[in-house]
Amino acid sequence: MSNTRRTRRPPQEEEDASKLKFGEDFEAEEFLFISEVALLLAKTPENQRNTTVYQKTAEYVNLFTKFHNEESVRELRKTLLRYKLHKYELVQLANLCCEDVEEAKSLIPR
Repeated sequence: MSNTRRTRRPPQEEEDASKLKFGEDFEAEEFLFISEVALLLAKTPENQRNTTVYQKTAEYVNLFTKFHNEESVRELRKTLLRYKLHKYELVQLANLCCEDVEEAKSLIPR
Protein backbone atom coordinates (compact mmCIF):
# COMPACT_ATOMS: atom_id res chain seq x y z
CA MET A 1 0.00 0.00 0.00
CA SER A 2 1.06 3.50 -0.67
CA ASN A 3 0.99 6.42 1.73
CA THR A 4 -0.17 8.75 -1.01
CA ARG A 5 -3.29 10.56 0.09
CA ARG A 6 -5.85 11.57 -2.42
CA THR A 7 -7.62 14.77 -1.78
CA ARG A 8 -11.19 14.92 -2.82
CA ARG A 9 -12.39 18.06 -4.53
CA PRO A 10 -15.58 19.48 -3.10
CA PRO A 11 -18.56 18.79 -5.33
CA GLN A 12 -19.20 21.58 -7.75
CA GLU A 13 -22.55 23.24 -7.71
CA GLU A 14 -24.67 22.25 -10.66
CA GLU A 15 -25.03 24.80 -13.43
CA ASP A 16 -28.48 26.30 -13.81
CA ALA A 17 -29.16 29.22 -16.14
CA SER A 18 -32.52 29.87 -14.48
CA LYS A 19 -30.61 30.68 -11.27
CA LEU A 20 -27.80 32.43 -13.17
CA LYS A 21 -25.35 29.77 -11.99
CA PHE A 22 -22.71 28.90 -14.52
CA GLY A 23 -19.56 26.85 -14.24
CA GLU A 24 -16.23 28.31 -13.19
CA ASP A 25 -15.22 28.45 -16.84
CA PHE A 26 -17.81 31.14 -17.50
CA GLU A 27 -17.31 33.37 -14.48
CA ALA A 28 -14.63 35.60 -16.01
CA GLU A 29 -15.83 35.34 -19.59
CA GLU A 30 -17.93 37.79 -21.56
CA PHE A 31 -21.06 36.53 -23.27
CA LEU A 32 -21.52 37.59 -26.89
CA PHE A 33 -24.63 38.53 -28.81
CA ILE A 34 -25.28 36.40 -31.87
CA SER A 35 -24.85 39.61 -33.87
CA GLU A 36 -21.41 40.16 -32.31
CA VAL A 37 -20.37 36.65 -33.32
CA ALA A 38 -21.56 37.35 -36.88
CA LEU A 39 -19.42 40.51 -36.98
CA LEU A 40 -16.39 38.63 -35.69
CA LEU A 41 -16.85 35.86 -38.23
CA ALA A 42 -17.08 38.42 -41.02
CA LYS A 43 -13.57 39.57 -40.07
CA THR A 44 -12.13 36.06 -40.35
CA PRO A 45 -9.55 35.84 -43.15
CA GLU A 46 -10.81 33.99 -46.24
CA ASN A 47 -8.15 31.28 -45.90
CA GLN A 48 -9.53 30.33 -42.45
CA ARG A 49 -13.19 30.01 -43.44
CA ASN A 50 -13.06 26.54 -44.97
CA THR A 51 -13.66 24.52 -41.83
CA THR A 52 -16.83 22.71 -40.90
CA VAL A 53 -17.01 24.55 -37.57
CA TYR A 54 -16.69 27.94 -39.24
CA GLN A 55 -19.30 27.10 -41.89
CA LYS A 56 -21.85 25.77 -39.39
CA THR A 57 -21.31 28.68 -37.00
CA ALA A 58 -21.63 31.23 -39.79
CA GLU A 59 -24.80 29.56 -41.05
CA TYR A 60 -26.33 29.64 -37.57
CA VAL A 61 -25.45 33.24 -36.74
CA ASN A 62 -26.53 34.49 -40.17
CA LEU A 63 -29.89 32.83 -39.64
CA PHE A 64 -30.47 34.35 -36.20
CA THR A 65 -28.60 37.66 -36.17
CA LYS A 66 -30.83 40.69 -35.69
CA PHE A 67 -28.32 43.53 -36.02
CA HIS A 68 -26.01 43.72 -39.00
CA ASN A 69 -23.62 46.59 -38.42
CA GLU A 70 -21.12 47.39 -35.70
CA GLU A 71 -22.73 50.68 -34.72
CA SER A 72 -26.14 49.15 -34.00
CA VAL A 73 -24.57 46.27 -32.05
CA ARG A 74 -22.42 48.68 -30.03
CA GLU A 75 -25.46 50.89 -29.27
CA LEU A 76 -27.53 47.89 -28.24
CA ARG A 77 -24.87 46.69 -25.79
CA LYS A 78 -24.41 50.23 -24.45
CA THR A 79 -28.18 50.59 -23.91
CA LEU A 80 -28.57 47.23 -22.19
CA LEU A 81 -25.56 47.84 -19.94
CA ARG A 82 -27.47 50.71 -18.32
CA TYR A 83 -29.62 48.15 -16.54
CA LYS A 84 -28.45 45.97 -13.72
CA LEU A 85 -28.60 42.69 -15.59
CA HIS A 86 -26.52 39.58 -15.35
CA LYS A 87 -24.41 39.17 -18.49
CA TYR A 88 -26.48 36.12 -19.46
CA GLU A 89 -29.74 38.09 -19.22
CA LEU A 90 -28.27 40.95 -21.20
CA VAL A 91 -27.25 38.65 -24.06
CA GLN A 92 -30.57 36.80 -24.03
CA LEU A 93 -32.46 40.09 -24.37
CA ALA A 94 -30.27 41.12 -27.30
CA ASN A 95 -30.58 37.75 -29.03
CA LEU A 96 -34.31 37.23 -28.54
CA CYS A 97 -35.48 40.82 -29.22
CA CYS A 98 -38.62 40.34 -27.18
CA GLU A 99 -41.69 42.41 -28.07
CA ASP A 100 -42.59 43.22 -24.47
CA VAL A 101 -41.67 42.64 -20.84
CA GLU A 102 -44.00 39.67 -20.41
CA GLU A 103 -42.43 37.86 -23.35
CA ALA A 104 -38.95 38.50 -21.93
CA LYS A 105 -40.03 37.20 -18.49
CA SER A 106 -41.44 34.03 -19.99
CA LEU A 107 -38.36 33.30 -22.15
CA ILE A 108 -35.55 34.33 -19.84
CA PRO A 109 -35.64 32.41 -16.58
CA ARG A 110 -34.93 34.12 -13.28
